[in-house]
Amino acid sequence: MFAAKQKYVRAMPGRLIGKTVDRDGKTGFVLTLATREQHIRREKATSNICSNQGLCATASTMYMAAMGGTGIRQLSRLNRDRTEYLKTSLAKAGFASPFKAPTFNEFVVRFPKGFADTWQTLLEKKIVAGLNLAPYYPELSDCWLMCVTETISKDEIDALVKEVTK
Repeated sequence: MFAAKQKYVRAMPGRLIGKTVDRDGKTGFVLTLATREQHIRREKATSNICSNQGLCATASTMYMAAMGGTGIRQLSRLNRDRTEYLKTSLAKAGFASPFKAPTFNEFVVRFPKGFADTWQTLLEKKIVAGLNLAPYYPELSDCWLMCVTETISKDEIDALVKEVTK
């Protein structure tokens, strides 16, 4: 079960089935609010919820197979270590996390009021300095969700810390 405002109904993914009665009084079920793309045969579809899920599953399976068990463990350690490096570096610069729980790829950091302007400046420099949590958690209006993966180098982390401490 899910709900949507009327203006978003036709943008909902998947197929909605409606129950109806035909002119002979028999109960029937029909596709309702379906888009044209939902009627294309799956093997010919280029972009629908089924083919996209399959592509994601295939890509992640290939990645994990290529990495192997040892590679996945090394990748996990790398991600954890780089996340802790950023968290520690920001804490040394005076930006602490409001939470003390262990972290893996993500953590929350509290920045001073007005950080949104700094964030925008960093974005113009192609540095994404987290996700503002205010729209999702008003009580964390001064907090940002930071994420570090294997794609972020130590030099990039250092550059981010340098920029936010200016």
